[in-house]
Amino acid sequence: MITPEPPTQLFRGLLQTPDGLITRVSESNGRQIRFQAAFSLSDRLIECIRHQPQDVIFSERSRIARLGVQIKGPPLTAACLDGRSAVLDLTATQVIAGYPGLDLLRDFFTAGLPVGRLVYCDPDALMTSDQVLAAIEDSALKLPASTSISSDGSIVIAPHRVVCELKEPIGREVLGRILIKDNGREILGRHQARRPVAALKIPAGEGVITTCSMYLNEHYVVLQSGFELGGHLPATILDPIKTRGIRIYLEIVNRTAHLLVNPLITAKIYRAPTIRPSRRKSDKGRPHYTFQEMQALGGQLDALRPATCHFLDKPVGLLAKADGQPRFFVNGPDAPCPATMAECALARRDFSPRSCCAHQYATAHLREAAIEAPSALVLKYFPNIVEHRDIINVVCDGKIDTLYFLEPSREHGPFLSQNDHGRLQDYHTFGVQVFWVSSLTRRIMAHTMRDGMGYFVTPDRLSDFHKSMLFAFYGSTTELDARGVRRLEALLDALVDFWGRHIGIVTGGGSGVMEKANTLAKARGILSGANFLEITDQAMTTDVDFCQVFQSTCRHSRQKWFEIASFPIFNVGGLGTLEELGITLCNMKLSIMEPVPIILFDTDGDGRFWADMTRQIHRMVEKGRAPAWVKDNIVITHDPRDVIDAYRERLQLF
Repeated sequence: MITPEPPTQLFRGLLQTPDGLITRVSESNGRQIRFQAAFSLSDRLIECIRHQPQDVIFSERSRIARLGVQIKGPPLTAACLDGRSAVLDLTATQVIAGYPGLDLLRDFFTAGLPVGRLVYCDPDALMTSDQVLAAIEDSALKLPASTSISSDGSIVIAPHRVVCELKEPIGREVLGRILIKDNGREILGRHQARRPVAALKIPAGEGVITTCSMYLNEHYVVLQSGFELGGHLPATILDPIKTRGIRIYLEIVNRTAHLLVNPLITAKIYRAPTIRPSRRKSDKGRPHYTFQEMQALGGQLDALRPATCHFLDKPVGLLAKADGQPRFFVNGPDAPCPATMAECALARRDFSPRSCCAHQYATAHLREAAIEAPSALVLKYFPNIVEHRDIINVVCDGKIDTLYFLEPSREHGPFLSQNDHGRLQDYHTFGVQVFWVSSLTRRIMAHTMRDGMGYFVTPDRLSDFHKSMLFAFYGSTTELDARGVRRLEALLDALVDFWGRHIGIVTGGGSGVMEKANTLAKARGILSGANFLEITDQAMTTDVDFCQVFQSTCRHSRQKWFEIASFPIFNVGGLGTLEELGITLCNMKLSIMEPVPIILFDTDGDGRFWADMTRQIHRMVEKGRAPAWVKDNIVITHDPRDVIDAYRERLQLF
């Protein structure tokens, strides 16, 4: 048996609450907003607040801090406990100029607004200076190049010499999207630009928003707010999952009476425990099934009486949590349909009331069936739009919470359509755990969301998938020669040595460079994944830890799924690789991706393959058709040492 996906926050290894919500506003004006917020607590957090309240801290939501707003409250005590919640009295003030004031923000500081979380900082997990240095040398974490390590284990960070400012004033509508929508941080990122400065100057009583580079894996950093060389707003927790990049935002205020130049921020580093899904029954009490068990159930679906609809054979099975004995339903009208196969093929494309097809799918029987809640639904094929509607209705009734499907498509085999990807996101939104009984990988694959994109992951690698930093590996389907393989091996080894083993690669899932990169990654114990595309000119490499599948009509949207990778590496390739390079460069220009080093790795080793690309990019910059940073970010080499030097120097890492 395998277990369902635990909440993503568990992968961070922190003992923390979900975002606390405003419950009552007592004062709201242009100077301050005073309010009460409630935080849902686990049993362990309740005990921590009762016995160690000094070790539980409030961390302000980052998007609020990046608008120059400070949220503070009195020290946490056991008196804040109210049943299974902590209730805090907090005050918001505007402390950094250049951002919307409280006169505008106050409209959104109302009941239901998420404001931050409570985090337990285990004193036993606080690292000493020796431990911090050892973690750096073991590549377990990457800190800014400016980092100093104090004798007590705390670190001091000098931020980048940049100031983050709004490109133009933002109005009420945009501000609402930033504060309320799930992707509010990304929306703010599109409006917030970084301006280089010779020195970072903060006048007395003012503040600035800037950045640093940091990559965490198994640690979390707690920024300190009382350091006289630079005080940080209460958005203090940098956790292992979100802290991966060159734009880790810092909100610094000068609480002294004098000008502050090139501020420093002090921080403490804690070890985070490794949390992996246990092999037990789910918290909902129902077992989850193995690949072999689901295959056997698929055989039962195939053995059912033929559906009265001769074209679509789409039976479903229902598994109650009590005994796990399946109940089956078949599709089609009560009597065999008189339509010919050709007529059926045309009619089933029309789901409007005018359609001559009855569209009577097996899922239509679920709402009237006596279902022990919650149960699991097993489908031969991934649901179409009508089946999706039927399933969501039953989910909203609380009867179904898990979905297994055996094949993505009747016509397209193991590939999902664009609409299917949207339906997967719907199931995630409605809290349905989806499993693919994958004939492609010969395993059960659990669907999970990372950075807004859904992937199928082997359940034993879910934690690694959410925590690992990924590299996108592009390249030709042409097989590498022996020297090219050795260069690729050396590159993988260099990446592991520099970044540690909490990394992975994602490829297009084809042969050639992609297949070899997958093999080398598996041999080194790092994650390997693929974005498979329904094309006929290449074989698929299916021994992967995570994947997503796309029909040929999704070719361009598939490229978005590569955005889960922090760094792109382009190996010698053809037209497909050239297209992917162009999309990546354009995404960086449009601020969809961070402008990180773009590695053009010359597996041929003679330096000629990418040379014309360099000339073309330089010509674009000279003619004003590309930003100047592009030529500085492109690294062409066959030497892995150049790749690592580029990461260290251009990302300004320790």
